[in-house]
Amino acid sequence: MESTLAIPAFVPATVCTGYITAWVTNLHNFRQRSLVERIFWSLPLSFAVTPIASYLIGKFISLTAVVVFLLASAAICAATLVGEARQIRRSNGKWNTGWHPLGGKALALAIVWMAVTVLSLVDMQSDHKLFVNVALLDQSYRVNWTESVLHTGVPPANPLYMYLHPAPMRNYYFLYVVSAATALWSRLPVRPVCTASCVWAGLPLAALIGLYLKHFLAVGARLRRQFLIACSLLAVSGLDICMVFWNLFHSHITPQAEIDFWSTDPVFSWLNNLLWSPNHIASLVCCMLAFLLAWRSDQNVEHNRAASIVLLALALSSAFGLSIFVTFAFFLVMMVWALWQVAFERRTRPVFLLAAGGAVSMVLLIPFLLEMTHSSSGIEGGSLFSFAIREMIPPQALLASTLLQHFATIHPLAALNVAKLMLLAPGYTLEFGFYLVVFLIYLVPAWRQHVRLPPAQRSLVFIAVATLPFVSFIRSGVLKSNDFVWRGSLLVQFALLLLGSEFICTWNLVARKRSETVDSLALPNRTPHWLRSITALMLIIGVASTLCEGLMLRFATALGEWRASGTYEPGTRSYSHNAYISSVGYAQLNTTIPDNAVVQFNPNHQQPFWMTSDEVNVNHQIAIAGDRPWCGSEIGGDPRPCPAMAAAIDTLYDGVSAEQARATCHQYGIRYLIARIYDPAWNDKNGWVWTLNPVVSQKEFRALDCGS
Repeated sequence: MESTLAIPAFVPATVCTGYITAWVTNLHNFRQRSLVERIFWSLPLSFAVTPIASYLIGKFISLTAVVVFLLASAAICAATLVGEARQIRRSNGKWNTGWHPLGGKALALAIVWMAVTVLSLVDMQSDHKLFVNVALLDQSYRVNWTESVLHTGVPPANPLYMYLHPAPMRNYYFLYVVSAATALWSRLPVRPVCTASCVWAGLPLAALIGLYLKHFLAVGARLRRQFLIACSLLAVSGLDICMVFWNLFHSHITPQAEIDFWSTDPVFSWLNNLLWSPNHIASLVCCMLAFLLAWRSDQNVEHNRAASIVLLALALSSAFGLSIFVTFAFFLVMMVWALWQVAFERRTRPVFLLAAGGAVSMVLLIPFLLEMTHSSSGIEGGSLFSFAIREMIPPQALLASTLLQHFATIHPLAALNVAKLMLLAPGYTLEFGFYLVVFLIYLVPAWRQHVRLPPAQRSLVFIAVATLPFVSFIRSGVLKSNDFVWRGSLLVQFALLLLGSEFICTWNLVARKRSETVDSLALPNRTPHWLRSITALMLIIGVASTLCEGLMLRFATALGEWRASGTYEPGTRSYSHNAYISSVGYAQLNTTIPDNAVVQFNPNHQQPFWMTSDEVNVNHQIAIAGDRPWCGSEIGGDPRPCPAMAAAIDTLYDGVSAEQARATCHQYGIRYLIARIYDPAWNDKNGWVWTLNPVVSQKEFRALDCGS
């Protein structure tokens, strides 16, 4: 219920700020547009304006001032609409809603998306068990970071690590500022607000698709139908389900809960990106909105250049604070695209506006950049990016083959790189599936009867071509997860999704034997029949892959427990019960202790699902998030004390006296210790779990005051 209520709570941040911005600047004759098209402009514009504005207001004033900004935007937006309604009534006119045709179907798609998101991410309870979505592995961090913004302001403290005093978070956190402000004014818990943020990442993405179809590809009369097709393509991924069956029946490997991870560096589906990391989708929306605004400047001679530069700057600065990786990939691609535009297309105005907007965005980002470069962090001393060949299909089988076996014995590293290079093409075939065929149709002139592509389609093809080398040979250089490759691939996916919608429209043209019109001349409607058949098959497999992924994300924890019920896997068999007692226990704890209290749970868990039960519920500063290297200092804090802290806290949970527990808590600034029935210390009836003063005392969950 709370997740559903949180959806409208985001309206001031995700609709109203963009509406006011477009109204004031009259962006592309915004005031003369239909109400539906205004909403389509308002959604991505809000994502361009709200994050950077919220960050700057929160940093230099307060989070409460951010709330005032959002609610004032909502009030002004409502007043603007009321004023326009009165003016229309006086003139006996009618609202140009732009609802027909197909408005009902588009609304139905939006409602389906909201339902899918909420039902996917809420917990399912059965007796004393709580079954969560696998995406909570990532969502738990976002909930934790948003809570930190609520408690510590902007910039937030790193809630996952503290040595002597909290350290500022060194991460891209703009979305969490917006989510925290929304939670603050709506009085809703943070977790349902974060769930709603996933909904709102999908809606501006769909709106941006509509804007690209109308103002970039200029699809004309087929706009509404093609929009529904393009939005439906968000449910199409690669050929992942084929690899799942191959691993299951040929290699006898049990599928992972996240089916994309048959690949080492996967191309994640749209569903995965939206549920796991909405901030990266929001960053993509900002980047591609900036590109669209720059592109449109060359077609609208009456546009306000200064306003365009400001809007571009807002979009690019918000994009950077939402995802450094998406923005950096966009920067690299735009550098190449700009050279192509100037040298071959002879179009300089969009290039100039992008460059000017980028320069102004750097000014807006100066405070954030100073935070990133002057805060201590566990990632200091390493390069943010490095060169490496992307690994999708595991290369071990190829290295063991007669082709590379001898070479691998003599030069193992060189052989590994050769194997990964050889597997790039088949890897992308499996990862992109339907979209790869679309890409090749537009890339190979013979497969589209040598029809010359218009400038917009050429740019989309160029973006895809230019992005692939970057996401194939550059990787994130610090963290184990290859976020640059994962998130940079979104640029390819967005371009190919638009081209895919163009290609599918040709199926209807051929089936109905329509005569060619001006707005369909550029469509590749003469592709060979065998190629169309392959594309249709891959389309079906792509839908099946996404459906399989959605079901696995939702039910994997329940399936895992069922599979482990007859085996000795206590971590798997007990996870849902641990999630339940943690949810109930932390709920009582969070209403009992001060907001600034430091809490510590057992950091020694091998399975990541156990950690999520703590991170998503704790709502307080933690001394260490885990006892592995860095201890949680990756996003802020001095990592050098980590080994000593981890050893001392691990000893606590093996079972020690109350005096030893107090000494450790005093040394590291911990006030409350969490113990559950699954912790070894629970069984020591003479230890700290049973002799320290409890602030929460439940049958299977206790919180002890070790600082008194």
